[in-house]
Amino acid sequence: MPELSKEEKDKIIERRGSKSSKTGIKHPPSRLVIHHINRNTKNNAPKNLVVLTEKEHKDLHKRAKK
Repeated sequence: MPELSKEEKDKIIERRGSKSSKTGIKHPPSRLVIHHINRNTKNNAPKNLVVLTEKEHKDLHKRAKK
């Protein structure tokens, strides 16, 4: 599967109510990103995708490096 396009990412964020999967809090779509749980950006199965804020995403990857 190819990587998600910007349009596909926007649709996923919209379908999930523009809410962080971590907190359930609604945010402006421009502040949200898609995270691939298994870190394989080509695996776009819905169960592998979560919506996070930019900060949550950055913190997640920072913790993973430790």
